[in-house]
Amino acid sequence: MMMTSFSCRTGAVVLTGLLMAAPALAQSTAAPIVAAAAPDELSAARETDPPDPWFGTFSIIAVDPTTGEMGVGVQSRAFGAGAAVPWAKPGVGAVATQASANRLYGPKAIALLEQGLSPEDVVKRITDEDGGRDSRQVAVIDARGRSAVYTGRRVISRNNDPKDPVHLGNYAGHVSGLNFSAQGNTLASPAVVEAMARAYEATKGTMADRLMAALDAGQAQGGDTRGMQSAGILVVRPLDPKSESTVERVVDIRVDDADNPFVELRRLLRMTQGEPARLVARGNELATAGRHDDAAGAFREALTINPRLETAMYGLARAYAQSGRLADALAQLSTAIARQPHVWRTQAAADAAFAPLKAIPAFLSLVR
Repeated sequence: MMMTSFSCRTGAVVLTGLLMAAPALAQSTAAPIVAAAAPDELSAARETDPPDPWFGTFSIIAVDPTTGEMGVGVQSRAFGAGAAVPWAKPGVGAVATQASANRLYGPKAIALLEQGLSPEDVVKRITDEDGGRDSRQVAVIDARGRSAVYTGRRVISRNNDPKDPVHLGNYAGHVSGLNFSAQGNTLASPAVVEAMARAYEATKGTMADRLMAALDAGQAQGGDTRGMQSAGILVVRPLDPKSESTVERVVDIRVDDADNPFVELRRLLRMTQGEPARLVARGNELATAGRHDDAAGAFREALTINPRLETAMYGLARAYAQSGRLADALAQLSTAIARQPHVWRTQAAADAAFAPLKAIPAFLSLVR
């Protein structure tokens, strides 16, 4: 039960006011719950300098009971939130430690979950032991999908403190549902975490895809009132005993400093998920079918995700040569050969796709 004057086990939407006598601590096992503190107005003040240690403006923790995957997604107007906020261990649980983040919360919470404590007991234990708990926000989820969230007094009161213009926000709180919890501080409104919850539940695909969708949805509702700077996604999965893989962190990406970190985060996610290789394979299929313009499109898209992918450079050169774009073909082939001359020079010299270039001296010099 939440440590407020409201019951939050019924599944109803609940907003708790600013006159809270205790920090907000909530546990969830199923239906969505909202816990919040919201002032009447939003300051236009924004952080400029210096760097701020106030992390994790909004995050989501989740577990997929079908795949066993656990993950954390985060965005903050602070440097390096993706390195400070998310923690996860396969088969155990996931943690998001934010606001004035206590980085010891992550390993401590994981260790306590391994000992068999519930997320609610874990959150109580780590915050009871922390003299700085009033400035913390932490969320914990276990392998069974149970979650608990703590939002400290100061995290809430900063939203309505005119002496703290940097963190004068409009909302601090969370929404918890079946197998996930979305939480944040210094947010534009409760709509941020509510939209994150809806997006996570509605999105199909991998755990990472669903976390990314939740982050996008939260930002679309105003996100952090301070703006954007850093973001990260962490997804872990138990090792398959029948597999030789030793990779438990199936997605571990972050952007530490960017005007819009989601742009680069999404590119990194597409790389992690192997999309460039699939696009190259598709481009080769299209080229074999004689659809050279379409093949070129697939190769170009692969290069927008991974600009160093030589197989895409070489494939694009072939597609351009076959569609009569000889100057473009020569430029792409030159780039590929410059990166791996021992691979692509010999291959290009014998490749019938480059027959239209064989009367061009620059091509002959390139493959010689």
